[in-house]
Amino acid sequence: MANRLAVGLLNERKCSQLENCELTEKLMSFNFEATTFVQPGYGQAPGDWSKLTQAGINKLRGFYPELSHWGDLALGCAFGSFSQDFMEVNWAEWMLEQRDEAFLSYCCWRQTRGAWRNGFDEDTLLEAVEWKN
Repeated sequence: MANRLAVGLLNERKCSQLENCELTEKLMSFNFEATTFVQPGYGQAPGDWSKLTQAGINKLRGFYPELSHWGDLALGCAFGSFSQDFMEVNWAEWMLEQRDEAFLSYCCWRQTRGAWRNGFDEDTLLEAVEWKN
């Protein structure tokens, strides 16, 4: 009980010193949720992808360890949504060659702010930085 009280007081003190404590807590412990892109219970699902698409998803997995707890279905759906909503193409194949933090910012935006309706507006997208620790 004393430990919980001490932690509570410490958190209260930190929060009183910060303009937005809730946002700070998210910054410290952001966890990408697969259910932003797939129904609950399918976050670890492999999906049913063509060989070419599966190869792309495998590349994505190597570039984004932050999403390592997602199954291929969630990762593929997220990248497909990013491709369509932000890049305005069906599948942004050229983005499978290296890491681009815009993809993680998109995933963060969708999780914290909802639908993306800004097209190819990287400045606005990069406002979603809660995922960066």
